[in-house]
Amino acid sequence: MKEDLGQNNRETETALKILDSLLKDSGHRKINENQIVLILDALASADDADVVARFPAVLAICARRGLSLNSQALFSRYWETSPKRQNLEKLLLASAIIFNSRKLRTPGNLNKIATSLKPKYGDLLAAGAFQLSSGMLVTIQSLEHSLLRYLSKQTPHPPADGRFATGISKALNIYLDRLFSPKQKELVLKKRDGLVFTKTEREYYSRIVRKKLEAIADSEVGNIARSLVAKSGKR
Repeated sequence: MKEDLGQNNRETETALKILDSLLKDSGHRKINENQIVLILDALASADDADVVARFPAVLAICARRGLSLNSQALFSRYWETSPKRQNLEKLLLASAIIFNSRKLRTPGNLNKIATSLKPKYGDLLAAGAFQLSSGMLVTIQSLEHSLLRYLSKQTPHPPADGRFATGISKALNIYLDRLFSPKQKELVLKKRDGLVFTKTEREYYSRIVRKKLEAIADSEVGNIARSLVAKSGKR
């Protein structure tokens, strides 16, 4: 059991490294069917909701490259009742719903796959959320948000006045520098952009950065900060 878990983790990390390079890529890097299957399978089995939410972005990459989905390659490794296959099916159907509602170009064969899955999962997805085999609840909104974030980065445009190439304002950049060390700031922006952490980065983020963010997000802390800033401004 431990060996299977270790193998799954290794496959997931490999898939995510490929995905990260594709998300940053301008469209020149080649990708084959096996890599697409590996990535989609890894995302569908991930235990991190932010990672799972990147599933539609992979399909957007396929559409952008003119690639079609091979349902045989995606599903043939699992029994029809396999939880992993059901995860894939739900995510594919949910993604198709998002692509079509947004009138986005879909990868070849996605709509055909979705049509075959609607009788099985249509009612389930009508609620706007569904559960994976791990018990994780996935919302259509979270998948859509992740997809739109990816698509927004694919349309090059000059930064607006007062903004850096990283997509943060000068003011935000200053505030982040005041609150975080350079490494912590890097992880904050990396988390914001949905990039994958290394094991060390994940542990450091959880142990240090996340706690700082929780403190900043606390409403009582915010009220005190606003009150003190207002008082200092009157002097």
